[in-house]
Amino acid sequence: MVKKKSVLLISFLVTFALIFSGCSSTSNTSDENTNEVDASGKEIITLKLAAAHPPTHSIPSVLIEPFMERVTELTEGQVEFDYYPAEQLGKAADLLNLAKDGATDIAYYASPYYPSQMPISSNLMGMPGLFEDTYEGTMAFHTISQQSPILDEDFLSNGVRPIATYVTPTYDFYTKDKQIKLPKDLEGMQVRAPGGVQTKLLEFLGATPVTVTTPEMYEAFDKGVINTLYAAPTSIQDFKLNELIGYGTNGASYGSGAVGLVISEKKWQQLPENVKEAINQAGTEVTEAHAKHILDENQKAMDSWSSDGITLHELSSVEKEEWIKVAQEFNDQWIEEQNSEAFEKAVEILQAEVKKFQD
Repeated sequence: MVKKKSVLLISFLVTFALIFSGCSSTSNTSDENTNEVDASGKEIITLKLAAAHPPTHSIPSVLIEPFMERVTELTEGQVEFDYYPAEQLGKAADLLNLAKDGATDIAYYASPYYPSQMPISSNLMGMPGLFEDTYEGTMAFHTISQQSPILDEDFLSNGVRPIATYVTPTYDFYTKDKQIKLPKDLEGMQVRAPGGVQTKLLEFLGATPVTVTTPEMYEAFDKGVINTLYAAPTSIQDFKLNELIGYGTNGASYGSGAVGLVISEKKWQQLPENVKEAINQAGTEVTEAHAKHILDENQKAMDSWSSDGITLHELSSVEKEEWIKVAQEFNDQWIEEQNSEAFEKAVEILQAEVKKFQD
């Protein structure tokens, strides 16, 4: 009798546990499938976007924020964004990995920060003399970033996909109290190095490269960690570095940097087709609009500096030829050092694409 009661009791407990487990499972499933929907019955998709710059910077205000607004508009409100500017989710150099690891869905990236992870982009766009202005460079790079070999080697291999692009205006050199006229004037100078090919370029020029991210430039220059800024005029203006500089070159045009937005490839594959199309369309639209805007802003920044007491040295034809000669010597050596068919192919397709925007 005792055994029978024990068996009945055990059976009851097992049955109760199964029922409870089933209820719990049903409850959890219900919670997971309870998603907000819009008026048309479509699921509301919220994408997390992490960026490096403060909202007052031109990249958020002219590229990132218009991108978010345009995606929301194209999807009729189906896509919303949780936006984290000013390195709220991580330092600028960590954002690519945050997207790769799924800590954010979309992230700002700067290819010079990732010479090993983005071997083509970081080494290609920093080469001097590949294009004449930021519009040509931006549109050409945006196109080729969507195709092999750059798409595969620099983006998909990192678990991300490029969706919007910005190629900075070509870089010049700025100091507090020394005028730079020729490449040899940089010998022994402590120069802000964005990374990658540009660090090697500075070494080739005889300078001492010092790695400093864009948001850290002001403090590093102010405290003498670096005595020469190697950057685009818009970056100088955006970070109020014009308050500190006294001299600069105008026309050296020594390389640039490819930056922009990437989306986690895992998240991308989960998105419905209409959202993918909206992201691609918005990315291309804001890429072109931003390129045109920055081209104008770059010139406006330089025009305004004369009232700040800043002397920009306009290179003479002889001086310009010297900068070009040194650039060609470096580029030939750099391409050979890469020893990469993919890199050589990327140089070729970039140059071909640039010509389309020059015609």
